[in-house]
Amino acid sequence: MVKVANLLTIRNPEKLREVLSDPKRLARAFSRHTYGMLAWVDLFGGKLKSIKNLEMKIAATRIIADNAKHAKLLSDRAKELGESPETYKPPEIGQRIYDILEGYNDPFDNFAYAWGSLIHFEQLLGLYHSVADKDSRVVVEEVQGDVKGHLKMLEKYFEVNAKTSERKERAEEIKMIADKIYTDREEVELKFYAA
Repeated sequence: MVKVANLLTIRNPEKLREVLSDPKRLARAFSRHTYGMLAWVDLFGGKLKSIKNLEMKIAATRIIADNAKHAKLLSDRAKELGESPETYKPPEIGQRIYDILEGYNDPFDNFAYAWGSLIHFEQLLGLYHSVADKDSRVVVEEVQGDVKGHLKMLEKYFEVNAKTSERKERAEEIKMIADKIYTDREEVELKFYAA
């Protein structure tokens, strides 16, 4: 199990690494993330009007634009590996991730959920990098660089906006919600990758 602070992140990294060491299976993971990135673009983009702080509106638009760029990169690479990313349909637990995001109305909660999601995704990217072929590694490295920047922006946001113990607890609670559902999702997606 890969843990970051109090987060679960990846429950069975050895099995995931074993399955994804096949480039065609890694392409399935790229297809899954293509779908997810585009879902985040649509959902987070729809929330821009609720973000009043100009600095965070800029950060959110950067995250949205980078997610669209990542979707394109991962989709292109999945296609090069023989996968059809446009045919991917999320499992029930995957759809629940987007339903939870859609249910948050406070930008603070949205950013906390994104933070938990990105912490999990950063760990997945490290695992993908460890099994990727040269061309896939280049794609993963570009995404990793952007994700590190997003995490730094969100950490700065929470340093400024989570000064009370209640706000800190709220941010941690939502990060853990995101991490738990993504960790649970990996168990389901692992079966899809291996099929």
